[in-house]
Amino acid sequence: MVPDTLTLRCQTVIDGRLYWALVPVDRMLWEADEYAQEHARRTARKELRYRAVKHTGRELPGIDFDTLPVWVEHPGQCEVECVGGPHDGQRMTWNSAEPPLAIDLPVDEGVAGLLAAAQGEPASVVRHATYVPLMGDGGFFSRAQDGAWRYAFKTS
Repeated sequence: MVPDTLTLRCQTVIDGRLYWALVPVDRMLWEADEYAQEHARRTARKELRYRAVKHTGRELPGIDFDTLPVWVEHPGQCEVECVGGPHDGQRMTWNSAEPPLAIDLPVDEGVAGLLAAAQGEPASVVRHATYVPLMGDGGFFSRAQDGAWRYAFKTS
C-alpha cells in the first residue's frame, strides 16, 4: 500500500549554510494535475524562504527562491543524473538515501564490439566511465530541478 502523503523538499545555500524545507502533500492532490503540483512547489519555496529569513535575521528577496528545485523525497533511495561523457543525460535510481562518492559505468562498445566477441576474437577490456558529484553553490552537491543528484564525467 502506498502512503497517502508525499514529502516535498526544497533547499538552498545562503552564506555557506544549507537551508531546507520539508512540506507534506496529499498524494491525490500531487497527482491531480500540473497546476496542483506547481502550487505545492510554490508552497515549499515559500516555506523555505520563511525559514531562511527567520534563521538569517534579514529579509531575503522572494525572486531568489522562485526557481529553486522542489522534489519528492523517496526514503531509502535517490536519483542520479549523469552530465557529460558517454552517459550524458542518463538517470538511475540509487538504493541509498545518500548519493555515492563516485559512479563507475561500463561504456557501450557498440555493434563492432559485439561482432568481434561473436567471432571468437579476444574480448577487449571493458572501458568504464567515471562520474563524480558535480559541485554547486557553497561547495554542496548540485541537484537538477526535480532533485536528482548531478554527477559530472571525470576525464583522466
